[in-house]
Amino acid sequence: MSLITLSIKHGQTQDEARNRLEAAVSEVRKLFGALIQHVVWSADRTQVRIDGPGFWIEMVVDAQNVHATGDIPMLGGLLGGPLTARLERIMQQTFQKQLR
Repeated sequence: MSLITLSIKHGQTQDEARNRLEAAVSEVRKLFGALIQHVVWSADRTQVRIDGPGFWIEMVVDAQNVHATGDIPMLGGLLGGPLTARLERIMQQTFQKQLR
């Protein structure tokens, strides 16, 4: 079993962080589109669950952080490391961009 747990301070307002969460999910879908079966958003768009064959990832923004948790048991050995590394890179690039 491969568990993912990431948290990053976003330094944004809640609305900005919510918009960046949507951008992060778009990027994840772009990179892993063939593996993604379902994307389910909470009503307020502060939480999302991404499901695929043998894995799931949940991402949540709160007032200070963005959190990602997930489980990729079937993909653990084969794609677990690369998936985790790319997810972390997407989160860092999306949430730690400086506003201009």
